[in-house]
Amino acid sequence: MLKSAFWSNFAFTPAKMRKIIGLCFLLCFFYPAQTQQVTKDFMKLVWEDNFQKLENVWAQQSTADNFFIGSSEGFEVWRKSKNNGYFIFPQKVQEFRVFEVSLQFVFDGKGAAENAAGLLLQAQPDGSGAVIVEVNRKKQFRIRRASSNRLIPVNEPNKGWRKPETKIRGEGITLTVKTNDKVYDVYINNIYAYSFTEIEFSKGWIGLYVGPETRVIYKKLTVKIDDESSSLPTALTNFPDDRKSLHLQLARLKEVIQKKDFRIAELEGQLKDQTGLNYKADSVLLKQSQEAVARVDELEIELEKVNEDKLKLEKELLKLQQFKNAASGAVDVNVTDNLININEELRIELQKSKKTIEDLEAALLKQQSQVDGWIKKLNQMENATEDFKNNVRFQRGLLIQKDSIIREQQKSIDQLEKSAREAEKDKKKTTLPSKKEKEIKKENLFDEN
Repeated sequence: MLKSAFWSNFAFTPAKMRKIIGLCFLLCFFYPAQTQQVTKDFMKLVWEDNFQKLENVWAQQSTADNFFIGSSEGFEVWRKSKNNGYFIFPQKVQEFRVFEVSLQFVFDGKGAAENAAGLLLQAQPDGSGAVIVEVNRKKQFRIRRASSNRLIPVNEPNKGWRKPETKIRGEGITLTVKTNDKVYDVYINNIYAYSFTEIEFSKGWIGLYVGPETRVIYKKLTVKIDDESSSLPTALTNFPDDRKSLHLQLARLKEVIQKKDFRIAELEGQLKDQTGLNYKADSVLLKQSQEAVARVDELEIELEKVNEDKLKLEKELLKLQQFKNAASGAVDVNVTDNLININEELRIELQKSKKTIEDLEAALLKQQSQVDGWIKKLNQMENATEDFKNNVRFQRGLLIQKDSIIREQQKSIDQLEKSAREAEKDKKKTTLPSKKEKEIKKENLFDEN
């Protein structure tokens, strides 16, 4: 009885089954993907660029913030600005929906660990947004959504930077992104790194991205699609005016808000039916909805400013049109006189510049002759110095010889003095009787007496 009562608590009744199914559904919906999600094979190569020919393909006009140059190593780009990165599109763009893009690049020289480069995906022709996938020098990656001059990280911690679970080796970087059905897989050096979804942008352009204060060399770019997809190149045109772009952004944001509100209500209803409790909607979705509403308000204010600027530009355009009409009928005499005066002034300035150049050339020749004279004197002084040095070396040799002779003579004198002293000693020994001889003589004298 006790056992049956105990196990009866775990009986799978219909109500409990609905709870379990609901929890599994929520877990599957909110659980982040940790494995590859895109299984489609991309076999058709539609774009390959080794960056050996940049003319009429990529921008090469350098500015104060950007430096572009083509070399044997690839497409060298230096982003000098400290505030933001830069997007680079080819002269002929293509819209892609389902694709695999791969970019090979290396960082040039030494730089900060935050230096980054990568790909710009799903860029919208009206400038409303795009997706940035970038890698820094520490082999960390970050995914950001670009929308209305704002960059929002898809993965929030550490400003969006994440380190792959598998260590990435090597100096070069090969960044690969595969996408199908609004799901994206990211690979670094052929190692799977991350998966994410992007529901708003279903197709767009592909471009290059370089981060702030970053020097990078792009080496190769390839794009592959499946046989079912198609993509045709189109000429790169200017983005539409800001007013139209803002209208499109407002419409998209309102549509996203409606979808999220509907999804929140649907999830609340499911939870209420399954558990009998009135759960609040997911806090992340509520936060995103609130941010979207606030962004709509900001865009409406920007739209008003754009309209004011538009009125000012229309007035300026009207003034220019009036000036154009007046100029097309007849040429103003004052304008002609002014142009003639300007031409005469330029001619006078040119003559002055020529005269200044001639004077400078004459002064340069004069200074050159002086320099030649100084060089000649310097050579003479160097020759005299060399002669003096040779004379000094000769005198020194003579002094050394004299010193050796004096030393030899001194040795001879010392030897003679030594011999003289020894001879003196021998002489004294032979002339003076010794003490013993004196005593013997005294004894003999005493015996005789």
